Amino acid sequence: MAKAQALQQLIARRRAAVETTFATLKNRMRLTVIRYVGLAKATAQVTMAAIAFNMRRWAAITG
Repeated sequence: MAKAQALQQLIARRRAAVETTFATLKNRMRLTVIRYVGLAKATAQVTMAAIAFNMRRWAAITG
C-alpha cells in the first residue's frame, strides 16, 4: 500500500498543474460548452481560449 501511495504523490504533482489549467479554462474562460457545430469551429474556440489563457499567464509573469 505504501508503494501505491508514493506513486500517487508523484503523479499528483503533475496532475495538479494540468488540472489547474483545465479548471481555469472551464471557469474563467467559460469553456464548459462548445458553442459551435463542426470540428474546425470547435477547435478554433478552444485554441482561442488557450491563447487568451497563455497571454494572461504571460502578462502576470512579466508584469
